[in-house]
Parts: sequence; C-alpha cells; structure tokens
Amino acid sequence: MAVHRYVILRHEGIAEPHFDIMVETMPDGPLMTWRSIDWPIVRETNVTRLGEHRRDYLDYEGPVSGDRGSVKRVAGGSCKIEWQTRHDLLLEIPGGGLHLQCLDDHHWLATPHPIA
Repeated sequence: MAVHRYVILRHEGIAEPHFDIMVETMPDGPLMTWRSIDWPIVRETNVTRLGEHRRDYLDYEGPVSGDRGSVKRVAGGSCKIEWQTRHDLLLEIPGGGLHLQCLDDHHWLATPHPIA
C-alpha cells in the first residue's frame, strides 16, 4: 500500500453541511475529494466524488473563498491507499479503513473495511 496524506474537513455555513474526505493522489499531488453526510463512516454510505482540490486543504481551517462557508479539520495525517482497480480502492486511516467503489463519475459507495 502506498503512503499518502489525508484530511477530513467539516464544511459548514452552507445549505448542506457535510464532511470532505481528501486524499493525496500522489506525494505533492492534488487531493482526491469525496463529500459525505456522515463521518465516521460506519455503514455502507453513498459519497459524492468532487473535483480535485488544492493541497492547501491538508493544513487549512477557516473560510472558503466565494462566501462558501468554512471548513474545520476533524482528522488528518498519513494513510495508505491500495487501488484494487481504476475505480475501486482501499483507504487505510488511523482507526479503520474504507473501501471506496465508483458507481459512476460522481457517485461512489464507501464501506467500512477492517484493517488486517
């Protein structure tokens, strides 16, 4: 499994508050991002894939530009990623793991995954 950085941000001050799950695509690369209503994910949960985000969010808390609310860090650090296929990955973070499966371009399924 490759080691990457990740962050979970609580995005509030908007019509639909949510959590952003952000993971490096590669060391020093942009962040793959999924929106989730729940965190932590403890059961099968639909998440929405968003566009890649700037690395600044790995360490940022505060207002989002364009009057789009604010973000607060709820977790972060190092994680491991194992791609099963191009649209199917295992994400290992402290405290647990997630299996992320692409259903279509923007819709993914996140399932808790035990860490061996």
